[in-house]
Amino acid sequence: MAGSEARLFTIASWRPFARDLAAGLLARFPEPVSLARTMMIVPSRRSARTLSEAFVALADGRALLLPRMEPAGDLDADEALGSFADPLQAQESLLPAAPAFARRLILARILGNVRQLTATESLTLADQLSAALDTLGIEGRSLSQIDGAVPPEAATHWEHNRQILHQLHASWPEILTSMGWMEGVARRNRLLHLLAERWERQPPEHPVVMAGFFSAPPAVARLAKVVARLPSGMLVVPGLDTNLEPRCRELIEKGLENHPQFGLLRLLKMAQLSPGEAREWPTRSAANASSPVRSELARAIMAPPAWLDEQPAGRCPPLPPEGLGGIHMVEASGTSEEALVIAIAMRQIVGHQGKRAALVTTDRGLARRVQVQLRRFGIDIDDSAGVPLDKSAPGSLFVQLAAAAAEKFAPVPLLGLLLHPLVQAGAGRIGWLNRVRELDRGALRGLRPSAGLDGVSQRLTEVSPELHNWWCDAVVPCLSGLAELPRDASILMARLRQSAEHLAGEQLWAGEAGRALAAIQERLDLYGEDLARLSVDPAEAATFVATVLSAETVRPLWGRHPQLAIWGPLEARLQHADLLILGGMNEGSWPAGTVPDAFLPPAVRRLLDLPGLERRIGYQAHDFAMALGATEVLITRPARQDGTPQVASRYWQRMVAVCDGIPDANGPVIHGAALLEAARLLASPRQPIRMRQPQPAPPALLRPRRISVTEVAMLRADPFSFYARHMLKLRPLEARDADPTGGERGQIVHSILEDWFNDRGQNIEKLIDNKISTLGDRPELRALWRPRVARMIAYAIENYEPAYWQFLRAEAAGEALVHGVRLRGRADRIDRDRSGGGLRIVDYKTGSIPQVKDVESLWETQLSLLAWMAQHGHLTDIAADTVVSLQYLQLGGGYSPGRQREALGANSSAEAVAPHIAEAFADFEMLVNRYLLGDAPFIAKLHMVRGRRWRDYDLLARVAEWLGR
Repeated sequence: MAGSEARLFTIASWRPFARDLAAGLLARFPEPVSLARTMMIVPSRRSARTLSEAFVALADGRALLLPRMEPAGDLDADEALGSFADPLQAQESLLPAAPAFARRLILARILGNVRQLTATESLTLADQLSAALDTLGIEGRSLSQIDGAVPPEAATHWEHNRQILHQLHASWPEILTSMGWMEGVARRNRLLHLLAERWERQPPEHPVVMAGFFSAPPAVARLAKVVARLPSGMLVVPGLDTNLEPRCRELIEKGLENHPQFGLLRLLKMAQLSPGEAREWPTRSAANASSPVRSELARAIMAPPAWLDEQPAGRCPPLPPEGLGGIHMVEASGTSEEALVIAIAMRQIVGHQGKRAALVTTDRGLARRVQVQLRRFGIDIDDSAGVPLDKSAPGSLFVQLAAAAAEKFAPVPLLGLLLHPLVQAGAGRIGWLNRVRELDRGALRGLRPSAGLDGVSQRLTEVSPELHNWWCDAVVPCLSGLAELPRDASILMARLRQSAEHLAGEQLWAGEAGRALAAIQERLDLYGEDLARLSVDPAEAATFVATVLSAETVRPLWGRHPQLAIWGPLEARLQHADLLILGGMNEGSWPAGTVPDAFLPPAVRRLLDLPGLERRIGYQAHDFAMALGATEVLITRPARQDGTPQVASRYWQRMVAVCDGIPDANGPVIHGAALLEAARLLASPRQPIRMRQPQPAPPALLRPRRISVTEVAMLRADPFSFYARHMLKLRPLEARDADPTGGERGQIVHSILEDWFNDRGQNIEKLIDNKISTLGDRPELRALWRPRVARMIAYAIENYEPAYWQFLRAEAAGEALVHGVRLRGRADRIDRDRSGGGLRIVDYKTGSIPQVKDVESLWETQLSLLAWMAQHGHLTDIAADTVVSLQYLQLGGGYSPGRQREALGANSSAEAVAPHIAEAFADFEMLVNRYLLGDAPFIAKLHMVRGRRWRDYDLLARVAEWLGR
């Protein structure tokens, strides 16, 4: 058999591989029965589906018996072997392959015991260890070979992992045997070797076609060697460059692993085949194809630098002009613009019946953004690369449950859980959402309630008995099992499942994601004993659950749109589209960045001849070269991502160099420059919307007749904020789970001083502790705030009654009627001059003190208006008297515990206070007559600098828009 002629074929990169292959087989086997007897060995289940679709498309509605398609596994260790190996399995009595889920749990337990890792770290490292074992198995290496491959300079820092591999070499086979399993990769290799030996001895009577492999592990390469020499066998490879210069081929074969032809040449070498034996596939389908010049373009882009250096001009020969027809490159300013450009291009295809467009990207974030942008055109499509289960609706519910329980049902995670789209989905969801919103406003805003479900319940008793009853009847029973998170991983997952079922019902298991979650749950039940050996710290519960679920990927069974698709590079292999979009063409995406390997570092991979970073780049280079063969190609990249400049992919840069600029030749459907212009027009219209500065002017009869002394400054500088607060009755909601601010600290200080002044016999230390405890169980406040508050209080008490001032009253409130408008105010403290009479108004400030110039220019009139009220007897229990001093008492609590300062300046006299009070009151009368009794408009930010203090209503006032920002 060694001397028989090999049947090696290739389909050029500029041709649709699956369509041409199907057309050739239909022509070779015109009888339906003969085609059905044909066995096709393909790399993966994905490629089998692609070829099936190609046969169906070419059948044109006729009944067709498809050939038998069997996956042999190319690069994916989890690809199951086809049913053609079933007789061999029975003959050899091979043990079943170790289930991936159980293998992951066992390795995690071993790693956790050896390295003292957390459960999440153990699972993550177990995934890396599984990948390392698979890589060794696929390439025909063993754990015993690693010791000799470790370079001396790496031995020290790699010692821990080397010891794990050494121990695993001794114990892992015994563990598998005791479980009645064997390694899945080793089992597959064994079956492929048996099949190759059988076909060598006794060639099959039916035709065998091995197609679609562009690189292969040794076991698959040996099978390719046999199939290519069978009497009725054929080996069909995609995109083999038969016109490659001999010197180029020599350089590539010497070890240029990042070249797209390296994998193919290595496959042929292992199969003992020569590229010169390859023949062009004899049949071409009627599907649209590009020009043969595309192969020359790919060859020029990927030319080895050493070969270019040897050329007279230092570059490839010039390409014919038609080689760039249908190729477009668009550089967007950012990721959002790139997604919109791609969405518009795909929308263009929808208008052409019978044409297909596909986005190929390694960036799942870009895929999601394109999905969102397509919805603006009424188009809904799936990402065929799928999403991890923990990112799906049912999986994220498990993660949200664990996160909320780990944080003792703190407001933010609790609200995220109760608003999850699966919770109470159905007819009763509207009522549920209304209750949750009431819960948000009533109990989850402001300072955090006490920890746990009881803490929320306790706050609800103070807010709303009705809401408290709903909470206890509808929510607590669903979450009570998670009040204390168990450390046993098996019990934890069981309780999460119980709570999720209570909250979501049957919707938890609906759809593709629900079925994937059910499959994970079956495995968790089946291997619960191994799972129970993992100890989960409550703080890492959410991360652990996400790690467990991320092992499963949810993929759509069928595409939602007949013309559009989003593929990952693996899904795109062998696929055909009239418009192929390569998105996110930046370094780190095309090609993907390196991922550190804890068990097989680059030095070890090189010494054992294992696939490393360069070889993976070669696989992606082959994907890129094949993609260039599409009828129309759109290549996009964002210049910036999240505000950070990005480096263009090496393939992008080579395209620009070979094409002497960014190509954008007119295509049958799209034009790159037009796409970019359309995206920018959609994102920002040419005529920006000009907003006018709001200035509502309601009738005087509808205007408020109440105002506080603290709001006069707002009315003067930003009348619109006063209008929004008092006429629109708008109040900013407190932040959820808010940390105590300086404002709360000031309120505590004022409250302590008020209580102490009313009863000076109290224990001041106990009073401070009681007031701080009202902010909840917050040890950090007791540690950080209490010393500062204590120093503030001590300073205020020391200065409460100097020799020449007599304390009268703290927190003196009052109200005055001014032209029919009620003026309200509260003075922090009022003292009387012991010598000559007269009052002093003192204002405590735990923050900064207003500037003297602001007080003099009447931008700060709080103290002045309180003084006017005191002089006219409008403050409770304070007899009318002349005010001779306006003073601020700043309570710092730091290195400087505080300081006192006259509001009108250190050198101000009692004689200057009276005219200032009169001037401030006159200014107040003017504001009342103008805004509260008159019809003056409430203009937003009347004084731009002073008005910056009030920002709660800036969005309502559209300040940024009318300022042109």
